Amino acid sequence: MMWHRIGIAALWGLTSISAQAEQSWFTDTPMREAYQALLVEQPTLAWQELMFALTQAPVDESHWATLKHAIINQTDCGQRLTEPNGKGIPHGLTISFVRRAGASSLGYEIKLSAEQVANTTRVTLMDPSGQMVLSATLTAQASYQEIESGQLFTQVDPGVYELKLGNQHYSLVIYGLPRRPWVQLTGHPDMQLAIDLPTTPQNCAPATAYWLWLDDAYRWVDQAPIYASGRTAEGALPVKVDLPTSPPATASHLSATVSHFEYQGAIKVSYVERLALPLPNAVERTDAVNSE
Repeated sequence: MMWHRIGIAALWGLTSISAQAEQSWFTDTPMREAYQALLVEQPTLAWQELMFALTQAPVDESHWATLKHAIINQTDCGQRLTEPNGKGIPHGLTISFVRRAGASSLGYEIKLSAEQVANTTRVTLMDPSGQMVLSATLTAQASYQEIESGQLFTQVDPGVYELKLGNQHYSLVIYGLPRRPWVQLTGHPDMQLAIDLPTTPQNCAPATAYWLWLDDAYRWVDQAPIYASGRTAEGALPVKVDLPTSPPATASHLSATVSHFEYQGAIKVSYVERLALPLPNAVERTDAVNSE
């Protein structure tokens, strides 16, 4: 759409214009005030305007994802956003939006983790439609803890999520997990992993990929990085890597995980895709049976 193209050009090509001139450059759209604020180097105000616009009427993610990307980049990966400012937020508070895929299944999950929780705290998270997608309690303890939504059978919708920690309330602008997988299994009989790392803002850490091994009770056994560089151009082919051939002795499950994160003030927001894979010894057993 025309307003979207004008806004993107303004974000990247111009940074110093008068307030009178800028008024004539933007049509009357939901994102107008946010683009104008970012154009005059006020990313915190742009964030507030973006959040306000998204709570007033539905706006397709394609019309605000690049704007959010620019705001996060201009605020040290979101760490300089003034809200949430850390007051009442446990140390290391992270919200993870997870897509899980298997051989014949697909599901979603939301996790919240924290450390050094001073007081037992009730936690709720509402999605953009007002549906409660997480409701649990953080207990008062210094060590790491994690609460989960359980399996969600509908995708993570983009928009403003409302987080409540006890009596404190925080709004978060969340991307939807893309329909195009970041990681998928390809090839037969020599299976490989195709990895398409998502692009992240320059001032954020790049997306990462790693192998994860769990035991028969789904407890952590080991993990190792998967070396794959991010896409250098839109439409570039995914990187293909071979599956590991020597799993840890106690491993019963293997998965490949791709993730990236941003900050929204004092809250870390992580986006994760996890693909369940056959263990190498399981593949060998299957081949042996098929050859008999």
